Amino acid sequence: MGKVRHGVAGNPVSHSLSPVLTAIVHAHLARTSGVNLPGLKGVVVIPTDGVENALAWGYAGGLPSPPDWELVGSPLGKFRANALLERAVNVAMEHEEADPRLPNSPLPVTEFESHRYHDDEVWLSLTSPLKHQLSTAAVKCVDNAMEIRSVNTMRWDGRTWSAASTDGPGMIMVAKAFGFDEKSVIGITGGGGAARSVAAAWSQNGGTVKQVGGNRLLEEDGPWNLSKKKENFLVDFENDSGDIHVRYGSMSGGFDERIELLSKKIDGRWLLCAQHLHSWSRLWAPEYSHHLPSLSLLMTRLVAVEVQLK
Repeated sequence: MGKVRHGVAGNPVSHSLSPVLTAIVHAHLARTSGVNLPGLKGVVVIPTDGVENALAWGYAGGLPSPPDWELVGSPLGKFRANALLERAVNVAMEHEEADPRLPNSPLPVTEFESHRYHDDEVWLSLTSPLKHQLSTAAVKCVDNAMEIRSVNTMRWDGRTWSAASTDGPGMIMVAKAFGFDEKSVIGITGGGGAARSVAAAWSQNGGTVKQVGGNRLLEEDGPWNLSKKKENFLVDFENDSGDIHVRYGSMSGGFDERIELLSKKIDGRWLLCAQHLHSWSRLWAPEYSHHLPSLSLLMTRLVAVEVQLK
């Protein structure tokens, strides 16, 4: 079987933890009986303000001047960075069970169409400012990503680019893990790509959305159920305040200190882990969705990698 390349594209991305998550989940599935995935050829970060550059990397397979990845201080793809990441992932895989202090939420069962893997698979994670830039009929969407102009996951299978929006389903997963009612009123500040994905998914799942200001607002006629009722909890996509945070920064301390903090604070790592799991289950390897690690196990291993790389 061939190889898969994963890239996370946007600006800034040199701090991104997405390469870590891809390596962890791939290692998890590779050690699971009955799973036949392509090998992981490499993970990279692609600093760009244009989605066309991310697609060009997908076709060309290389970057002219790969940037340093902040977690190791050297470019991904180089021996030092690859060796450090591989070593850290191997240490993280020693955690066979999720830390019991962390909350969890199940990944919904995914219906899928059987497909073969191409000899050179390309998987992309898109972040700001790229999520709204893709608007071509040549891309096959597995959900409403084009309608809401919020694409954050892509796959090239040798014939077609496929796309999905997983921020919204990821937010539902995190909210449920921390005890928020998925049918309640979510307050949203902002109206960018991630906010649109969350608003659409929350409404589709039976909840309602309260727009709580922002420089950019949700359109009145979008596929979301807007409410004037007071929100039950708040997500601020502009200033990253509120009850659930969408961004993450560096952490200090050892494994136990970090796990203890993440068991109480809904840091942006939670949303990243959740939407990443949905990327695997919806687009990259849907036939193996029932073999994916749980949200809490993925977070446990992510913390272990970060501690190992500090």
